[in-house]
Amino acid sequence: MNKDFTSALRLLEEKEAKTPLSTGSPELDKLVGNGIESGAFYLFYGNVESGIDSFLHHLMAEALDTGDGEGRVVYLNCGNYREEKTILNIPYLVDLFKARRLDPKECLERISVYCAFSEEQQEQVVEEVRQTIESTGEVRLLVVHDIAKLFASQSGGDKEGYKRIPILQRAVLRVWQMCAERGVALVASCRPAAARRGVMPRPEGGRYLSHEANVVVYLERVGGLFPAPQAYLLKHPGKPHGRALLSIGGGKGMGRITVPFKMKFEQELDSLRGFRDALKDLEKQVAYDEIIRACTAEQGALANADIPAVLDAMLWTGLVDSRKSIDRLLRRVDSLEESVRMLKSKICVDNNENR
Repeated sequence: MNKDFTSALRLLEEKEAKTPLSTGSPELDKLVGNGIESGAFYLFYGNVESGIDSFLHHLMAEALDTGDGEGRVVYLNCGNYREEKTILNIPYLVDLFKARRLDPKECLERISVYCAFSEEQQEQVVEEVRQTIESTGEVRLLVVHDIAKLFASQSGGDKEGYKRIPILQRAVLRVWQMCAERGVALVASCRPAAARRGVMPRPEGGRYLSHEANVVVYLERVGGLFPAPQAYLLKHPGKPHGRALLSIGGGKGMGRITVPFKMKFEQELDSLRGFRDALKDLEKQVAYDEIIRACTAEQGALANADIPAVLDAMLWTGLVDSRKSIDRLLRRVDSLEESVRMLKSKICVDNNENR
């Protein structure tokens, strides 16, 4: 049997053996075929309100839920995250892991994160991603967030910026070819380009992305009082164009990405009860109870804090409460010192008079 044919047959068997990844929405899974197939390039684009960031997190949780603890995910974030507020939502990922009864710490350790914050970093980071996939046989999914940022010069009319675009296109093509060879699903996201009212927008980044991707899906939020995300299948090697209204809410929906704060807060308190009981010093147990009491009284402030983890917000609240106690004690010490000075002065006056 021909060696090349044998190799191709083996790759096909390996691809078929891998279970497709779920997007977190049954309707979206059906629209694109049978979920996210290994070795294919998917491009999803839409505004933040469309739920696109939510399903990327669902995909990562799905790819890490292998049962043997060996599956890995590579995540590449493009663009300036400080300006666009786009980066992994760790608390949301942790909630997804817990819902699947997975160890959050172990799962997070199986995610390799790369960020390209500037044009100078882009080519190098893309090459590092390629090397990681090549050297790590357990990678199941590569997520490229805001991939169009790789192909849009941020320097206006800077000729050097535009010269980098073909170089980056070739670099991404190498990554895509390696994903296809190794059965790694490549899922990229981007925002829609500006378009006239009533006209479906194209993805940012020009025609290159739409041409290279096997599957292209546009996501938008539609409706009146109760808007819901809707997906449009614009390209697929084996399916005609189509659309589907996606379910929202529940464990499998494409609803909001944030979990109610009260629920997360109560989960943290449950996980900390063993820590409190293990404290040997009774005074430390009392101090712990005071911190929890302070955090419970300030749940509104905790929920409004732009802090990535509930426990971090609780620690910050504990620090604030401790600072309040320290300031109160400092004022008390100042008052006592002033009283001592006044008493000393009075004693000196009385002694002088007695002489």
